[in-house]
Amino acid sequence: MNEAFVGRGLCRRLLVLSIAVLGSVGSAVASAGPPGNAARADLTEIFLAVRDLRAPRLVDGIPDYSAEAIETQKTRLAELRSRFDELDPADWLVPDQVDYLIVRSELDTLDYGLYVYRATSRSPNFYLSSISSFGMSSGATLGELGRLVQQPPPFDEPRAREILEHMRNIPRILEQARRNLTEPTREMSRWALPTLADAEQSSRAFAEGLSEHLPPHLVDELRLSATAMGAAFEDYRAWIEERLPTMASAQPIGREMYDWILRRIWLLPYDAEDVLRMGEQEYARLLSFSSFEAARNAGLESPRTVATTAEYAASTEAEAKAIRKFLEDKQALTVPDFVGPYRRTLMPAYIQAFSLWAGLSGYRTPDNGAVKYSVPEDHPYTQTYWESIMRVDPSTNIFHDGIPGHHMQGVVSARHPSLIRARHRDRFKSEGWSTYWEETAVQLGYYDDRPRSRELIYNFLRLRALRVIIDVRMALGEMSVDEAVAALMTIPMDRRIASEEADDFFAAPTGGVVYLIGKMQIEKLLGERRQQLGSAFRLREFHDDLVAAAWVPIELTRWEMTGADENIRRMIDDRTPVPW
Repeated sequence: MNEAFVGRGLCRRLLVLSIAVLGSVGSAVASAGPPGNAARADLTEIFLAVRDLRAPRLVDGIPDYSAEAIETQKTRLAELRSRFDELDPADWLVPDQVDYLIVRSELDTLDYGLYVYRATSRSPNFYLSSISSFGMSSGATLGELGRLVQQPPPFDEPRAREILEHMRNIPRILEQARRNLTEPTREMSRWALPTLADAEQSSRAFAEGLSEHLPPHLVDELRLSATAMGAAFEDYRAWIEERLPTMASAQPIGREMYDWILRRIWLLPYDAEDVLRMGEQEYARLLSFSSFEAARNAGLESPRTVATTAEYAASTEAEAKAIRKFLEDKQALTVPDFVGPYRRTLMPAYIQAFSLWAGLSGYRTPDNGAVKYSVPEDHPYTQTYWESIMRVDPSTNIFHDGIPGHHMQGVVSARHPSLIRARHRDRFKSEGWSTYWEETAVQLGYYDDRPRSRELIYNFLRLRALRVIIDVRMALGEMSVDEAVAALMTIPMDRRIASEEADDFFAAPTGGVVYLIGKMQIEKLLGERRQQLGSAFRLREFHDDLVAAAWVPIELTRWEMTGADENIRRMIDDRTPVPW
């Protein structure tokens, strides 16, 4: 089934395109031809060069985010843009034009990141975690350290020395960060503080936990490195807090910039008003559905939370297997044999040490499986919004994060024959597909015997709709961050997660709309495809084709599936630069 799964979707889309060419698409596509070998090679080279440009060069062993380095990136980006602008995709085949638009969005993303978002000079959190940074490689300290320890033991000498070297570099990275942060904003700076709370104690706990797994002769060096690392994090926290009262507030990006991001970076056929209207309509619908479920389930017992993390792990494994069988039984989706299992296991003590890693850590296995770490049952993180719900019914997260969600989509996408599509990641496709499966699972009947889980899922979806409203309104200056936090807490959501989300969406606009709007794009495409194919429509084939398309923006997949190009011509002709 392996490569055949991807190939079948590709062949089917080419057949659909042939039919569309004879029908509704007309001469523009019918006359299209493949780009010359030189043009295709140029497109791929530009894509790879942009991807490489995201990562900083190393100077004396540490990443260089200095002002001089950023100017070098800008110069290099301009050179790549000039090369790209020489390409003319007008006569290319549809799949090649799709790749052309993807590469342009990569250029635009980094353009926005370097000139507008400016995380290296504005965001202290940029140096800590792998956040939404619009094309820039972030998380040079804790993000990178987490990557080095995610894979389970053994920690042999080469691996241990790589970890120790990185720990020794962290004080120097943070020293450079303080020099680079010439225009930090209050909101972006506040975003970093929860990660830095109790950093010295966290560093000691990290060393103590890891010391059991390192070669004994390296343990003293580990503890010394952790002490220096913890002191550097503490100094960084104090530096931020000392300047916080006098920092300027970040300003909303405004309608023109928001529309540009939607149109050029995300390749959406919508503007801010469209997105806000869609979010408000869905919020009303999902609040209604939540109310219906609550009335329907009145008097029923609340579901039990798992007592231990071991029980949580066992339940996750059982649910993941049940979901694979359910999708097959319903003929809803093909889960290829090469997609490995989705499991959970107890988080090691050294990963528990930093709150940043509590809910986001895990690793891939050689069989294309995914293992997610989970904190022990007495850890404070178990009381946060997402974690507390997943411990009631882990399937509510598996559909989104596991199979058929992020895990499966990632494994299949990595095998796409187009290098551009295999490595590009569109968040509206990624999060939209995963969010789509939350309600689709309800409609297909997975939760027919779990009424309280249906309530939880509609609560999830109501949150996705609320995110759209606060994201757009904050960007347009119609809502403050504090008002966004208060709104999120009505879901209900704990203040910690609500504050982190509001700061995230204010700092990186459009990050809150990807879940629901991507879901709605998929639902719209499904309706169009069913109308187009009539009795020949098959739900499994639709879903298989959508997965096989990899991380392609949904409007571009719509073009490939249906031949509908009314929005694509406008995208290709759009020459508006970032309005900074």
